[in-house]
Amino acid sequence: MRIKVELHPDVEAWLLQRRHDWRLIDSFYRRLQTLSCEPISNSEAVSDPRLSRYMLRFSRFGGNDEYAAIFQYDIGRNRIRVLECRKLKPMR
Repeated sequence: MRIKVELHPDVEAWLLQRRHDWRLIDSFYRRLQTLSCEPISNSEAVSDPRLSRYMLRFSRFGGNDEYAAIFQYDIGRNRIRVLECRKLKPMR
């Protein structure tokens, strides 16, 4: 069963700023499609008190998985809400 996906207005603005990088945008939407089927198995837990006092999830996307989409999974409403997209720090 598919889960409804919502984007925070800041995420929409982030995507608009990168509208010329079609590979990144395509990767983001393909990842959302995967998340809408299996959000827990396709993501990792993260805590970010700046965004929410509750546990959040994040999923990697982009070339070499260099970006992260941080989202809330509300199982009661059968909804994912993407709160922020950010570039990940390079792995050593």
